[in-house]
Amino acid sequence: MKLAWNPPGRMATWLILGNALMVVALVAMTTLSLWSHRRTETDRARDVVENLAQSIASDVGAELRNTDNALATVALRYRSAPQSLGQDEMVARLLEEQHGLLPQIAALRIADVNGTVTRGLTRGERPFNIGDRDYFIQARKTDAMVISEPVNSRTQGHWCIILARRLIDHEGRFNGVVYAVVTAQHFVDRFSGVSLGPSGAVSLRSDGMRLVARYSAIEPASTQGFGERLLSGESQRALSQNPERGVYVTPTALDRVERITAYRKVSGYPMTLFTGMSSEYFLAGWRNQVVQQSLLAALVALAVAAVSWLIHRIHRGERRSKIALQRLAREQDAMLQNDLIGMVRVRDSRAVWGNPALERMFGYGPGEIVGQPAEMLFLSPQEHAHTRDVSRATIRTDGRFHTQLRMRRKDGSEFWVDLHGTVASETESMWMLVDIDALKRSEEQAQHLALRDVLTNLPNRRLFEEKVGDALNTARRTGRGFAVCYLDLDGFKLINDRHGHEAGDEVLTQVARRLQELVRSNDVVARLGGDEFAILLSGTHRAEDVEQLLQRCLFSIQRRITLDSGEKVTVGASMGAVLGTSGDTGRELLRAADEAMYAVKRSGKGQIHVVEHPHSEWAVAA
Repeated sequence: MKLAWNPPGRMATWLILGNALMVVALVAMTTLSLWSHRRTETDRARDVVENLAQSIASDVGAELRNTDNALATVALRYRSAPQSLGQDEMVARLLEEQHGLLPQIAALRIADVNGTVTRGLTRGERPFNIGDRDYFIQARKTDAMVISEPVNSRTQGHWCIILARRLIDHEGRFNGVVYAVVTAQHFVDRFSGVSLGPSGAVSLRSDGMRLVARYSAIEPASTQGFGERLLSGESQRALSQNPERGVYVTPTALDRVERITAYRKVSGYPMTLFTGMSSEYFLAGWRNQVVQQSLLAALVALAVAAVSWLIHRIHRGERRSKIALQRLAREQDAMLQNDLIGMVRVRDSRAVWGNPALERMFGYGPGEIVGQPAEMLFLSPQEHAHTRDVSRATIRTDGRFHTQLRMRRKDGSEFWVDLHGTVASETESMWMLVDIDALKRSEEQAQHLALRDVLTNLPNRRLFEEKVGDALNTARRTGRGFAVCYLDLDGFKLINDRHGHEAGDEVLTQVARRLQELVRSNDVVARLGGDEFAILLSGTHRAEDVEQLLQRCLFSIQRRITLDSGEKVTVGASMGAVLGTSGDTGRELLRAADEAMYAVKRSGKGQIHVVEHPHSEWAVAA
């Protein structure tokens, strides 16, 4: 047989054009894959920072609301108390009582009409004047609570914010201001428990965007920027477009670390919460993919170029053509026999060829896949039919198809695959498959962490609210009742102060374990933050049943806890619960349970109160 001869110039032109097209296709596929993976990583990081911003903003709002309630209580009782010789003692008891209910504040004090602070001073502390402070001037003009910009305490020398309400005596005259001091360190301690990677940061800013508190994993003890309004241009643009919530990516103005940052307005108060995760952290896996896929694309391009060079030399003679063809066959075989990418050629939904990487990936022996229907690699015939129809339509339009889906190995196990398909001929198609099961499981683990409390592995506030929503849907569908219970530990702060935060973590872990042991398998125990827990009880209609279970929980919590150091400590709990029905809403139930718990704490702690319905007179009064 004689070989057709082509002029060398024409052959070289076709080879160059073919190589260029191959490189363009390879670069396009690699770029598309990397872009898709980067977008996935960015979206996942966005979800994490948004969820954390919402959760922490809710916690900060709850603390501010509790402090506001305490200040309102002091102002109300002060106004209702007539002037008498025992008023000072009553005020002192009132301040001590409310201060004990607010572990988040550093001081609770009263200043007279001139701004001189004489009540709520610590032992040995001399009276001082705050009459020139903006919050004092603002508070005397309004009945609402005033929250100051961040200030540097004159007496303690630390950064803090002030929450103040004016005092009116029983005759309606201005008689001073009651105010609470919340230190920046309190917020820093709270933010330090948030997991945002080695360069993450959480900050709280006032309505004027002055920095109230900030925790950065890079500089955990730094107070740089406190009280200042130092914002990047990107953050200012985002806030101007939507001051309530948003996400942006930019280097942080304070430390120049590029982060994806989410911000949330603290509901009801002039505060905004920012959470940031560094791009270096959440894109680390993507950068590894860039290196790996770029190297693979370069190797493939080099292999194609080598093959093309061999083809160019075919015209020099039949013998040298045969040698070149043999070498080309070996080169192609080496490329197809790679260990990373499984390849299969499909004709009429049956495999007509598959490389060893594909056989190893799916657990088949040499040649076992050839001739088999493609649907045996899918989880079900329906899923195979759906993928086949969608891929045909996509390939017909775009020339290629890409998706990620779960497939089945020979032993029946399932795993995630990155699937690329392209047309080989009118009746055949070529498919490339990459095992991405480890990557997908990593993503699922990240999602698990976003819904679980890191210390106790209990559901967090977000997951608990979802469970309450599920219980409401079940109640509307089946009529089954349920109950939402909130509990707050009594005496926990004393253990933290006396034995340290590690001992506090041991107590929280023990309490979580005891609560889980007492509830049923279809009930839910969650940690909402700090020393606050919640319980969702399914299938219950009677307040007596709920109270009995909570009584057992209370007895279990009060049992002595032995720390790792050998010391023994005890804590109590204040519990509030509300029975839910199909006519309620999740927000009503959560608010009613929260109010019931705080009403118990105000009435003496260590007790249980079950509300029959969130709209009951007791719930409203609480």
